[in-house]
Amino acid sequence: MDYNTLLNKLPKHTELHYLIDTEKQYHNDNYNYILFEYTTDFPETIQSLNKNNIEYIIKKDSYDLDYILIK
Repeated sequence: MDYNTLLNKLPKHTELHYLIDTEKQYHNDNYNYILFEYTTDFPETIQSLNKNNIEYIIKKDSYDLDYILIK
């Protein structure tokens, strides 16, 4: 899915980032985008991802903050 299509399916004011533009600790060859817990409404975002059948995983970073990797 391209960036704009994905962004339009997410809650307004969501900060979607390309995974390649992040620090190496977040990199994953199977995913293209990342959302950080502190830059989105997490429950609403999860609901939107599920509703739109968008593949994702939730992980924790070195500061114990959640982030979402999206295909």
